[in-house]
Amino acid sequence: MRHDFIDKYAEINSPVHRLEPRIKILAALVAVALVTSEPKGELFAFLFYFAVLGAVVSQSRVPVVYVLKRLLIVSPFIIAAGLLLPLSYLMTGEDISGNISKFFLWPLSIVLKALAALLILTILTSTARVHELLAALRGFKMPAVFGVVSALMYRYIFILYDEMLRTNRARRSRTVGRGSSGTVAVYGNQAAMVFIRSFERSRAVYRAMLARGFEGEFPLRKQKKFTFTGAAITALFILCLGLIRIFL
Repeated sequence: MRHDFIDKYAEINSPVHRLEPRIKILAALVAVALVTSEPKGELFAFLFYFAVLGAVVSQSRVPVVYVLKRLLIVSPFIIAAGLLLPLSYLMTGEDISGNISKFFLWPLSIVLKALAALLILTILTSTARVHELLAALRGFKMPAVFGVVSALMYRYIFILYDEMLRTNRARRSRTVGRGSSGTVAVYGNQAAMVFIRSFERSRAVYRAMLARGFEGEFPLRKQKKFTFTGAAITALFILCLGLIRIFL
């Protein structure tokens, strides 16, 4: 079993990947705060936001197609949130007739804010391993139990995915040439089998961890070193976004 769809491109050697994880987390939080603090209805500034973020993606060498796929997965929910904004005005009885800003510009700005924030987080998770980000959060005094639970979730999600592939392959091999009759029951049984087999397999994995000395906390791996070059690059990134936020 080897699945790496979460941090698939985290081992690329690029200037963004070489940055210390704590610096990247801080930069991502500041960038999200700057982008989402744009006034309602502001659209022009996002041309420059996406230009800066596009330059970061280019420097990270993460495939653009991969980044766009990540955005497309969540985009239906973002677009739905934007479309529901005018509906909320109608439900509250607010008159928005003739007000193009509330009916069109505000929902569009919400969509752009969400897409920009999602792009920032995609860059963050694509340029660092999950265990590196968790270790960096531990450096920010995140409670140890949160780090352990997150690390276990990250590991066990692959077990769930692997069992889904196994049961899906078994289902296809046993239903060759059959129609759509009983499809709901078949998929229901498959889902139940996935969870049962994943639970049993996760227990075996946990027992193996205990046998190897696991005491409730994962050992911290060697972290990337802080460099002034990385700090300068991060400061330049935040400065660009800050100038866009102030002057545009």
